[in-house]
Formats: sequence, C-alpha cells, structure tokens
Amino acid sequence: MTTEVDGTDPRPPSRDELAALVPPAQILHRTQHYIGDSVAVSRARIAPGDAAVIQALYGFLGGLYGLVSPRLDGGAAAIAALGGFLTATRFEALARDIGRLGATLEAAHVPIELRKVYHDVRGGGLPALLLHLDAVTCGEAVPQDLERIFVLSRDQLKIIRNAIPDLDPQGYARDLEDRAHTTDLLRAKWSTPTYRVDDVEATLRLECDFDGTVSERCMEFAALDRVIYNLVNNAARFAADGRVDLVIFPITPVPPGAATDLRFVVMNRVTPAHRERIHADLGDRLDGVFASDYTTGGHGLGLRIVGDFVTHGYGLPSLRVALNDGYLGARLVRDTFVAWFHWPAHRSPA
Repeated sequence: MTTEVDGTDPRPPSRDELAALVPPAQILHRTQHYIGDSVAVSRARIAPGDAAVIQALYGFLGGLYGLVSPRLDGGAAAIAALGGFLTATRFEALARDIGRLGATLEAAHVPIELRKVYHDVRGGGLPALLLHLDAVTCGEAVPQDLERIFVLSRDQLKIIRNAIPDLDPQGYARDLEDRAHTTDLLRAKWSTPTYRVDDVEATLRLECDFDGTVSERCMEFAALDRVIYNLVNNAARFAADGRVDLVIFPITPVPPGAATDLRFVVMNRVTPAHRERIHADLGDRLDGVFASDYTTGGHGLGLRIVGDFVTHGYGLPSLRVALNDGYLGARLVRDTFVAWFHWPAHRSPA
C-alpha cells in the first residue's frame, strides 16, 4: 500500500475513495467467533499501588454508572445528585491518583503487553469522562452531560474488565455470555457532536448506514471499543480543523441476514507540517504506525493495540499479514489522515 500526498487540499475522501482503499476480496471473513481477550494481563502483574488505584477506579465507575443509569432524564436534580456522589467518593483525589498510574514504572523494563493494558485503562473513554465530571464539580454541567457520562462510564467498565479479566471475575464471566451487539449501540455511542480527550475538543461526525450485529458478546464488543477509542482519541488530538470523521460501511453489498465485514474508517485533517513529517518518517508505508511505537506527540501504544485486536480477531498469523492484506492500514489522502480496520458483522434480517 502506498501513501498518496497530492498537496494541500481540504476535500475529504469520498465514499468511493474509502471503498477503494482495499479490494474486498483481500478480506477473508472470520468464521470462528472471537472472544476479544487478546490484549489483557492478570491483576497480579500490575504494581501493587497501581492495582489498588485501578480497583478504586473500577469501583468508582460502577457506582457512577449505577447512579446515572436511572437518572438520564433527571435534569438538574440528577446533576445535583451526581455532584454529591463525586464529593462523597473523593473524586478529585481519585483523579489525581489516576494521573499517576504507572509513574513508578520504567517503560524500558515493562513488558509491552503490560504497557498496553495501562494505556487503555487510563485511555478509552476515561479522559472524556473525567472532563465531564470536572464540569460537574465546577458547576458547569448541563443535562446533556448525563448521557455521555452514562455511556463513557459503561464503556470504561467493560474496557477495564477486558484488559484485566480477574479484576472482576463475575463481571468478566457475564461479558462472555452470548449477547448480540448491533450498530444501534455504535450510533448511540458515537452520535455526539462534541468529543473530548485530554485538553482537546473535537467535532465528531458519524456515518453508518449498516444495520446489523457487530459482536456476539460483551467481551468482543469491549475489544471493538478499545480499537475505536484508540483511533478516535488519536485523530482528535491531531485534527488540524478540530473535526474527526468515523465512517462505517460493509465492504460489499450484502442481503439481509447474511454475514459480511465492515470497514471502519477514522479520518482527521492534518497540517502541512504534520503531513510532511509523517511522510518523511514513514515514507510509503504509513501502516507502520500500527507496528511500532512511532508517534508525533504520544507514545504510539494505542495504534499498536489496534493492530493486536484486528490481527487476533481475524485469526491471522501476524500483524504484518494483517497490514499487507489491508485488514487495517493508514494512508494520507490529500491532507486527510485516513486510518481503517475491518470487523466481521451480520446484517439484520429483513
């Protein structure tokens, strides 16, 4: 796969260009169900002090989710109840502890699989969630924040269980039970006009015209969550115009009730300087961002995690095979950075 750099051009990639990224025949549909447990470690492998913080974070998220779930339409009264919960649970102290997770570890001596778990426990939907909770503590929250807090706390609970299975064995066991997850859940989650990560706020545009199942169980859906959050978080941080696009479509026309594969595309415009740096560093193989710690402003682990999940999800022998065959990849189309991956799906019956 080659990089296409045609000079500064604000036109976003068209659907035809996104469809042409990879020939559909290269993507072989997965026939065996994928559990979604490819990037995980035991709690015993986490530094004791950090394990205690993660356990406290997990308990906090469970309480938060339980509080908000029945109060989504509660308006100001629900926000007041949430403010009281944050005070009672010493949220601000916990947020400081979260910020110090992994601070005592020396990255050079930490196994890569453990670094990946730390990355997603601190990442995923948590940065955005903390910003929404900060708004509550500052008295700036609005009723619309309740829905995002509900979604983000639910997602982060699943992500943490996915990353550390023995943190909550009973919850993990429930996540392994058969339960279809559809694109309606993706629409509910990603149909938000504003997306926040760290100190960045971006406009998020979702385009998904597929109706069907994208996961057979919560644990697989958590793996898909980790892939999408890592790509969207990365795109939001580097979006030159503050806009991120998430486009989801089947790679071939498929009748109702049939299996297919979806192409997930995450896009953000880049500045000319950023575009030139990426091209100079990676040449004609931008998919190298998934295979190394390469980054222009972070640590590169998020995109390596994407590579792990897609490779294991399709039962491929290596990440290199996944990249060469286009199961995931990255490309510059004019001045837009385009990252994509595939995921098996099943169209809803008519």
